[in-house]
Amino acid sequence: MTKTQEIVTALLSAREERKPLTALDTKGFTDSKAFYEVQDEYIHRKLESENERITGYKISLTNKGLQDVFHTDDPVYGTLTEETLVKEGELRRSDFFDPLLEAELMFIVTEDISAYADPVEIIGKTMIAPGLEIPDSRIKNWFPKISIGELIMDNAVTGKILAGKPIKVNSGTLLDNLSVTLYHDGETVAEGQSSFVLENPLNAVVWLNKILSSQGKRLQKGMIISSGTFISPIPLKVGTYRAVFDVFGEVVLEVVE
Repeated sequence: MTKTQEIVTALLSAREERKPLTALDTKGFTDSKAFYEVQDEYIHRKLESENERITGYKISLTNKGLQDVFHTDDPVYGTLTEETLVKEGELRRSDFFDPLLEAELMFIVTEDISAYADPVEIIGKTMIAPGLEIPDSRIKNWFPKISIGELIMDNAVTGKILAGKPIKVNSGTLLDNLSVTLYHDGETVAEGQSSFVLENPLNAVVWLNKILSSQGKRLQKGMIISSGTFISPIPLKVGTYRAVFDVFGEVVLEVVE
């Protein structure tokens, strides 16, 4: 068994057995290309074992503060599959390891996007929805102690994605200065701005499309892109969350035991 296969097997076993790992042995993996090769193998085996398909991507580390935590100058991405997408606004806290909560915009791809597409093409071929992301790792006590290699290998700590009602946006400048307020059981727990996401969430999607293009991947019709958090991540707790965005409205998530 290769080192890549060992890491992927460990991640899949942690997921299936509900037993988090202490760490991943990333020795010998020296750059993001190697880290993403492990992620690709993890997704390949997950799709096979769970009879799923790829449904989109999530973008992480889209602000300098989070990049500094993980000692990197760039965002990272993870791969979404069918089970990642929450169709109803209720989740069980006990289904996760050590989850966080983030408020962000979701881009819904309405037409296949060209390799290395510019912002005008991307905004023209997407709709945008308010959303919540629940990052979670197969590594115990992961935030903020895991390395950038572990983060990427563990599918950029993909957990679950919830999207609200999408609307059509005709200009990326609309996304420049949006606000979000996140409530938990009626009390404000976080506030944030779209400028926290590479100055504009559209910039994050342009970055994603560029790196996917360099890897021979595409953003295809029907995919969803979780574009990066407006807020600093907070621990996910039992209760009712409501994220209210300028322009895009709100999305509600109920978390039970």
